[in-house]
Amino acid sequence: MADHYVAFSIPFFLLFIALESFYFWRKNRTSLRLNDSLTNMSCGIVTLIFELFTKGGLFLIFAFLSNRFGLFEWNMGSAFTWILFFFVYDFFYYWGHRLSHTVNFMWSGHLPHHQSEEYNFTVALRQGAFQDTLMFPVFIPMALMGCPIEVFATVLLLNKFFQFWIHTRAIGRVPVIEGILNTPSAHRVHHAVNTRYVDKNYGGVVMFWDKLFGTWSEEKAEEPCVYGVRKPYRSWDPISAHVDWWSRLWKDAVNTQSCTDKIKLWFMPTGWRPADVTKSDPWQPYDIENYKKYDPEVNLWQKAASVVLFTATLPIISHLLFEQFNLPLWKKMGLAAVILFCLYACAYLLKGRKRQTFEATPEASESKGIS
Repeated sequence: MADHYVAFSIPFFLLFIALESFYFWRKNRTSLRLNDSLTNMSCGIVTLIFELFTKGGLFLIFAFLSNRFGLFEWNMGSAFTWILFFFVYDFFYYWGHRLSHTVNFMWSGHLPHHQSEEYNFTVALRQGAFQDTLMFPVFIPMALMGCPIEVFATVLLLNKFFQFWIHTRAIGRVPVIEGILNTPSAHRVHHAVNTRYVDKNYGGVVMFWDKLFGTWSEEKAEEPCVYGVRKPYRSWDPISAHVDWWSRLWKDAVNTQSCTDKIKLWFMPTGWRPADVTKSDPWQPYDIENYKKYDPEVNLWQKAASVVLFTATLPIISHLLFEQFNLPLWKKMGLAAVILFCLYACAYLLKGRKRQTFEATPEASESKGIS
């Protein structure tokens, strides 16, 4: 049922994306970058496809643990149950989110969400396909508390939907709730690669956990946020985006001569590498002042064709979400393959000729309205 709500929400997401784009066009005659925006939404579709085959299993595990080992029986007709688990979920989400930024193998699941060098509503849809699966163990204590699966699925969905509106530069600081609830300003900090902002503001809905555990930071007017990741993806392929960090870790695991490090690196903080591979294959340092955004040049027909291909996937993914329990496995896999082919072809068209025109410095980003 949760996937039905996602399917129903797709037109509304697209409407808000269009309104945001119109706002910036009216404000300073800039618009969303087509290549980045289509890739963001394509990553979201890849995630939906992956979760069609995985999320049901996770929910079954949660329901089994809750029914078999739950310590308490909760009244689903009580508002207290729903309010309590809304905040309990947010607490565990904070820790799952924080671990996703600080443990190498978990970063692999969350990384796609941060790969975009822009910050707008399309980024909210750029979810990591493996994120919820890798974070799932963090929520097992909720099952052991006896949280009903219906409550868990609902608060999970509400948390995700809440976070859509915070992915925008169109909204400044919000009076009264700033620093209490998650807001666009607070979440811009979370997506920024500026040194003062890195690894801050992990909360989903409330900022209390960040303030309690020392990860809270305000957005400073004197230092505009610069977005992306410090190991840039530099591709529009929404499929390989989900395995980019896995491939980096695997390469290091294969190349290191230390048997201990072959295992250790998966569980170390993000960016940790074995000493021998760091020496033989060093990563280039990230230069935030001189970095240029990835922006290959494509012609008009390539842009038009990419839009057509992407648009063609929308009714198919909606059909999959609505009919997932009625379709045979072979048909679901076939439709999924068609969608993935269209998205890959869309990315191939947008690859074009590589050029870099968008300066990623805060000053350039602000002047162009694209930070």
